[in-house]
Amino acid sequence: MPDRMPDLNVDRTSEALRAEVAQLKETLKRKDQFLATVSHEVRSPMNGVFGMADALSRTPLDEKQARYLSVLRDACDSMLSITNQLLEKSKLDAGQTTLVPVDFDVAAFVANLVAEYAARAKKRGLVLELETKILINSRIRFDKMRLSQVLGNLISNAIRYTDEGRVVVRVILQMGREGERRLVLSVEDSGIGIAPEKHAHIFGAFASADPVESANRGGTGLGLNVVQALVGLMGGHIKLDSALGLGSTFTVELVVEAAISDAAEREAPRRALRQNLRLLLAEDNDSNAFVFAVLLEDIGVKITRVRNGEEAVSAYKKGDFDAIFMDIQMPIMNGIKAAAAIRAAEGAQDHPLPIIALSADAVATQCPEYKAARFTDAITKPMRQKELLDMLARFAKESG
Repeated sequence: MPDRMPDLNVDRTSEALRAEVAQLKETLKRKDQFLATVSHEVRSPMNGVFGMADALSRTPLDEKQARYLSVLRDACDSMLSITNQLLEKSKLDAGQTTLVPVDFDVAAFVANLVAEYAARAKKRGLVLELETKILINSRIRFDKMRLSQVLGNLISNAIRYTDEGRVVVRVILQMGREGERRLVLSVEDSGIGIAPEKHAHIFGAFASADPVESANRGGTGLGLNVVQALVGLMGGHIKLDSALGLGSTFTVELVVEAAISDAAEREAPRRALRQNLRLLLAEDNDSNAFVFAVLLEDIGVKITRVRNGEEAVSAYKKGDFDAIFMDIQMPIMNGIKAAAAIRAAEGAQDHPLPIIALSADAVATQCPEYKAARFTDAITKPMRQKELLDMLARFAKESG
């Protein structure tokens, strides 16, 4: 019996599929690069606007100027929120969102997050309340950053769509029926409410119960879509209880793990910063370098600024610094390679020099490349003065 001839059509089909897969991978890679570039290029000018608004807030202002500044800062917050949501949506769609669990106290976490929104609620004449029901050890192991995105988005929406009354954030942590740890977060408001027939619709991308109302209040139609996707990624589910004119309650239910570490990590109180700290700033953008200097001008620091990673490595070898602040996307040599080179030149140290990454993407700072470069910590642009001062207080080395 003659040997069967190979099926050339099958071979061609396999070849075509391999070519399509390779092309798809290349497209996704280019999309990653595009998103990283967009994130950096959008946040760089935003960093300048935020920084100057921060600096203006610390100068004498009359009533009219203070009002102008308030409008400017609100617009900045909205712009940052839109940018973050667009980038997060793109990553979720591409399947590039990863979870990074850490140990933390969920009760303290929620309390701190709610406190961040207190001023915004007060400005709208609303009462922002927190109710907790912690029935087991409050230390859990979970993705803190993603949880912050979910709860922060829900609180922000509740404040945005409520004209009077209150917003109540509730957190429950208890053991489930099968011995699992169940975390329930809910945000209730006395706002405009959502008609029952619109409940499923509002979780869609670029969707809203009332497009005109949403646009008037600064909504993008992406927040709840991102929230639902993140909750699903974390293995939980979200539900809505609402009626038109009667407010809304969004409830997120998650299964979490117990923290691995037993003792809570207590953040050391900010120590007084000594004068004349010597800082090396690697930043190719002139506006960002100016903002950095302005935010720290009140504490008397000496800043040596370089424009790329290669210059940063050279400056480190020649100088004596208390800390290095390293932008990531720079010409000639990027910040990750520069940090790795400085660590290699530094050698084994009991107290290595603090190298703080200045990144446009908070999630990217958790990737293997960052960890391999051994950054001490990271600040996400746009920079805030408090973040810079806290970072210096925590890490700037003591004088010899």
